[in-house]
Amino acid sequence: MTFMNEQGEYPPGTSTWQFNFKFNLTGYDFGYLIKILTNSNLPEEELDFFEILRLFFPVIYDVKYLMKSCKNLKGGLQEVAEQLELERIGPQHQAGSDSLLTGMAFFKMREMFFEDHIDDAKYCGHLYGLGSGSSYVQNGTGNAYEEEANKQS
Repeated sequence: MTFMNEQGEYPPGTSTWQFNFKFNLTGYDFGYLIKILTNSNLPEEELDFFEILRLFFPVIYDVKYLMKSCKNLKGGLQEVAEQLELERIGPQHQAGSDSLLTGMAFFKMREMFFEDHIDDAKYCGHLYGLGSGSSYVQNGTGNAYEEEANKQS
């Protein structure tokens, strides 16, 4: 887990931590993390999962999701980092190194493909590979969960 501010700067002291849990490396890290943080099974409904996720992580940008809008940017984290000319610190597939590289990739992508501004309504809260209800983007009047629930009523 790596923390950075809106300019991609690290806080003083330690900004990256590596937790040595045994994860299934299939792209469901948030699911495993939420299960550990809540000490309970994951909710059955995707909407409920994202509501819990929002409590712990109110602002999430998924680099893989952002890549959908980045012309010619393809591949896994290492390939993307190479295309963005980023230098990895630490070994590949280690949580701390991957987290730090992901943060660096986000800020480089924001600079190169989004003119230093990510449209929160379009990208914040979306996770690649989950269904259409996979967003908890908040706006001035409420959040996507309330809006989705109102649509289903």
